[in-house]
Amino acid sequence: MSHILHLGHQVTDLAGIEGRISADAAGFDADLDVNCIKITTTETASVPFSASWGPPTGDVWLGFRYRAPANTASFIGTDGSFLEFYDDSSSLIASVRTERDDEKYHAMAYGDTTQEGASSFSAADGQPYWVDVRISVGADITIDFYVDGVLQSSATAPNAGGKGKPVKCIWKNFGLHDYYTNTTCYYAHIAVLDGVSSIGRRFARRTPDLVATYDAFSGGVDAVKDGDIATRAASDIAGQRMSFSLAGPTGPAGASAIAGVHVKQLAQLAQLGTAGPTGIAGFLRIGGVDYDASPDTPSPDLASPVYSTWDVNPADSTPWTTAALPTEAGIVSS
Repeated sequence: MSHILHLGHQVTDLAGIEGRISADAAGFDADLDVNCIKITTTETASVPFSASWGPPTGDVWLGFRYRAPANTASFIGTDGSFLEFYDDSSSLIASVRTERDDEKYHAMAYGDTTQEGASSFSAADGQPYWVDVRISVGADITIDFYVDGVLQSSATAPNAGGKGKPVKCIWKNFGLHDYYTNTTCYYAHIAVLDGVSSIGRRFARRTPDLVATYDAFSGGVDAVKDGDIATRAASDIAGQRMSFSLAGPTGPAGASAIAGVHVKQLAQLAQLGTAGPTGIAGFLRIGGVDYDASPDTPSPDLASPVYSTWDVNPADSTPWTTAALPTEAGIVSS
């Protein structure tokens, strides 16, 4: 089972970023992707966007790249909000907020009481940072806020009231700078992991390119490579396959280890009562052999993410190396 709860910062991945995808080089790591989210706002005009995911089993880790506002990011003009986390009852359980008094980003835990952590982090003008947040929910709610791998703020609150684990994050973009007019910040490379630390992990996004060995889905590769949720590839017989070559960044040069290969798809089951496949899975094709992940059953109500993960090379069960990374991937109905 995949530990991935969410990957990506594209329009099909998040709510509220239509028209905000940018190719500005300042906003992303070119070893990992080709674009970013660009937020331009005043000090007190919130421009929120959000990510949602299925119920986790362990601690939730959120990681992403954040480029602070270009003007006076180190000055906070009003108490604001950076991140907010909610459980499946839409109850606020944790946040990272900015504070005017000390111009720092503070972790906040919302359980039976509200607890604020001390902070050592102030953002510098136009500086890129790797942000990681851990949220643990049980008898207590704990939030740890890291920047560039260093713990900056932590808070814990009792949770006798039984709030649940986080299933949604909102990037509020409110009160992140003290500037009289618009200024810009950027986000990219968003990942949410279940029980696995996001610190130091980087995900290179590769996308479908050309038809490869299989082309049995109607709509074909063109329907899944255009980034438009309205155009889809479809299978009406279990066991059909579609595969493609891959385009895009291949990850940082000299990376110390490759922890896994993931296939993400947005899938939707045909309406109940309709004959046809009931499951979908990703697969890798290596050396002329197909390696299928376990199938998942998508929702019939809306397109939702399905993740397939290979922690090691399925051809020989050895750790992944750059030379062994697959050049062909695909999806198979079941």
